[in-house]
Formats: sequence, structure tokens, C-alpha cells
Amino acid sequence: MKIIFVSALIVCGCFTSVKANDVCLNETEYDFYMLGNLVKDVEKRIQSLRENVKEVIKTKCPVTSCPDSSCGDEWVSYNNSCYFFEDIKTATFEEARQFCKKKSAYLLYVEDNDENSIIVKMLGRFKSNNHWLNGLTDQSTEGKWKWIDTNAPARFIKWAPGQPQGRTVENCVGFFLSDRYQWHDLSCTNKYSFICKKEKSL
Repeated sequence: MKIIFVSALIVCGCFTSVKANDVCLNETEYDFYMLGNLVKDVEKRIQSLRENVKEVIKTKCPVTSCPDSSCGDEWVSYNNSCYFFEDIKTATFEEARQFCKKKSAYLLYVEDNDENSIIVKMLGRFKSNNHWLNGLTDQSTEGKWKWIDTNAPARFIKWAPGQPQGRTVENCVGFFLSDRYQWHDLSCTNKYSFICKKEKSL
């Protein structure tokens, strides 16, 4: 009888084996098996909590009174706005504008120095990209800079020293790495990286 019991353990693979779901496991395998079950259980509980929270929000907080702070994948959140940094493909001013429109956004407009500082910090992460378009232009009237999608005159501009200098040849604006991302006027038909902006959904 003793010989039969020992033989069974050997067949199972280890003298310290235990049985779980009809699979013979040694102590280490069993620990991983139990840990895996715990993880699955926690994941189920988290998912359940998420669903409960969503239901509470729907019940207690109407869509019209509770802003959604989520910007979505690949967007960066700051205050009430979301930013998309297109660092893979380059585009002309108009191409960039249309790209942003497809994302229900505007080509970037900057309202104050705090917002500009946040954007510059983000641009520092994209070291391979030297120039970034924003939505400022004087295409309509030379020297009168406005944001193309809001049609608002620029209240804030961060020109680099000596800028703008392109006159009628350079009617669009971008951040230049060589000037610590201060702004240069540039050609609207050349291709650059660019930034889209949208307000957070209400």
C-alpha cells in the first residue's frame, strides 16, 4: 500500500504536489495558481465597482450638470481643455487644421502664459520634432494675428527675439525648439508637426 502511494506521488511530478482542478501541482505552481485566482477575483470586483459608479453618476448627476474630465486616449488634459500632439505625421497649416476638425478639435490656440508653459513642457518630450504649428495666422491681413478657428485676435503671443520676420512670405506660426519653443512666423505651405485642442465634453 505504501509503495502504491509513493508511486502515485512520483507520477504526479513531485513529493510535495497538491491537486487543484484535477491538475497535479507542486507547491510553487500551486501558489501561482492561487495568486492567479485572486487576481481574477480582484479584476471582477474592480469591474463591478466601475459599473456601479457609472450607474450612480447617471442617477445622481445629469449629463448637463456634470462635466466629463476624460479627454480620451492620446489626449493630454489641462484645466478645461484637451490637447493632441501629432508627432508622427507632418502637415501644412490647412492640412493640420482639417486633421484637427476630424477629431472635433481646433488647431491649437493659446490663451495665456500658463497654458503656453504647459504646452512647452509637453513639447520637450518630443525631442525629434523641432517645429510645431499652432493656429495663429495673419493670412487675412498682414500683421493682424488671429486664431484661425476661433477668429479671435491673439491676446497672448510668445514671439522669439526678432520675430516675426517673414512679412507676407510667412503667415503662420509655430513653436521652435532652437528658441526654447518660443514662437516664429513660418510658411503656411511647409509641413510641420502640429497640436490640436478641444474643450472637455460637457
